[in-house]
Amino acid sequence: MSVNESAAGTIRFGLTIEQREIADLAFSLGAKYGDRRFDDHEASLAQWDDLAESGFTALSLPEEHGGLGGMLELVLVAERLAAGGFPAAKLVIATSIAGSIIGRNGSPEQLERWLPGMAAGTTRFCFALTEPAAGSNSRNLRTFAERTPAGWRVRGEKTYISALESSDAMLLVTRMPEHDGGFGLFAFPLPWPGIEANRIQVEAPAFEDQWNVFVDAELPEEALIGEPGKGGKALFDGLNPERLVVAAQGVGIGRWSLARAVAHANERVVFDVPIGAHQAIQHPLAEASIAVEAAWLLVERAARLYDSGEQAGLESNMAKVAACDAGLFAADRALQTFGGSGFTDETMVLQRFTYMRLLRTIPVARELSLNHIATSGLGLPRSY
Repeated sequence: MSVNESAAGTIRFGLTIEQREIADLAFSLGAKYGDRRFDDHEASLAQWDDLAESGFTALSLPEEHGGLGGMLELVLVAERLAAGGFPAAKLVIATSIAGSIIGRNGSPEQLERWLPGMAAGTTRFCFALTEPAAGSNSRNLRTFAERTPAGWRVRGEKTYISALESSDAMLLVTRMPEHDGGFGLFAFPLPWPGIEANRIQVEAPAFEDQWNVFVDAELPEEALIGEPGKGGKALFDGLNPERLVVAAQGVGIGRWSLARAVAHANERVVFDVPIGAHQAIQHPLAEASIAVEAAWLLVERAARLYDSGEQAGLESNMAKVAACDAGLFAADRALQTFGGSGFTDETMVLQRFTYMRLLRTIPVARELSLNHIATSGLGLPRSY
């Protein structure tokens, strides 16, 4: 069952007419699939085609290579899709991460090769960063790239790589021992010789499959993004947008959850009055609404900072923590409002709650974001 736009917190303040039209269209594309399960991969692919047709896959990419708008428009679309009932997880990887890294750091040849297809939605990237032993410490990566006469030899293992099955290319992060152990980022098409993958069984409903990836591959010189060993800045050019798009999804799912809970609280009559008349229902939903709306202001502020060229790492981490906390709280209050029926497939509330719980942990652990906020924002000493 979908929700109507006014109930899901229509965004109007501070937007241009064009941005409002983008928001309305995005909400309709979320609501179009709002009765589908999050692990319905056919629905995800069909929605991606709709996004491409609407030009949303081009958001935040460089205009000269087919891009449109900026980070504010991208997070607006991500939030509205989720508020409509069906987020687009691929916007996190294919657009916010790969698009930002290549768009800001690629050579002219790499920009021409990758960005037009990304803008059109026909070139979808997966992102291979996480490793079994490294956890959140990217400096412990054990996937290494070494120079060869023809380019690079890359060996290692990656895990929890999303959407390999529906990706046309991979953005792979390595260490480079010959260059002071710095980072290397490589972009190449899939399938590629020497890239083998096994699917990971995940219990939570997920838009995309997860994969273990084993790498023993030869890559050409032109696959490297930027200079050897100097990929750290490029990496974070993608991680901050990733946090923002995930945060926007958190706000959207929170608004969807509140809209469903409010509708049920108005309709469900117990002891001759709607349950929404009771403060035990009203107050938690009101608190959730405050948290969700405050989180959106952080998301919007961080997106505007990013678009202005300012450093947005602190604000992006704040937005991610606030939005995912608020979205989870709203989903939890919706689940409590529905009572036992919230655990059925018919309401789909439990599925949203489970997904929000996942977003609170990924793509960056909440605790790691808090560490960044404490050290960069408050000036507290580092513990690592």
